[in-house]
Amino acid sequence: MEITGKQAGTIFIAAIFIFSAIGFALNLSSFSSRKTSTSSNIIDQPIADKQREIFLTSDVTILTIFHSDDEDSQKMIEEIEKLKNEMGEKLLPEKIDIRKYQTFSAEYNIHVFPTILIRGKENINAPIRLEGPQDYDTLKEKICTTYEKTPDSCG
Repeated sequence: MEITGKQAGTIFIAAIFIFSAIGFALNLSSFSSRKTSTSSNIIDQPIADKQREIFLTSDVTILTIFHSDDEDSQKMIEEIEKLKNEMGEKLLPEKIDIRKYQTFSAEYNIHVFPTILIRGKENINAPIRLEGPQDYDTLKEKICTTYEKTPDSCG
């Protein structure tokens, strides 16, 4: 059986279509598995300075955790996720991997991890700094001190 040029072209285009569909499906499944492996509540990189300024002039508190893969850091990230769920849009957490963002970590003189910086309207230029593991109540209390109103209005 002889294949004509037109048939070969059709087979070629069909093969491209099939391989593209397979590649798309693999990429989509890879994307969805990556999405579920990271927290949707915590930004996984430094917030740009211009965005930071906009948030800090509103009623948003930015909580930055400088972390490693150690157990204390992972527990703190879980506590921050709980706080984000409770406080909603009033809290904007970001997590900074000290190995991945070494320059950023050095800029803030990070030597202990986890280290948490909390910035809000009341302390834009002088963030609250917490080094080492912290409990949920301490974190919430410190976050609430960054609100312009009384701490009771916090989350």
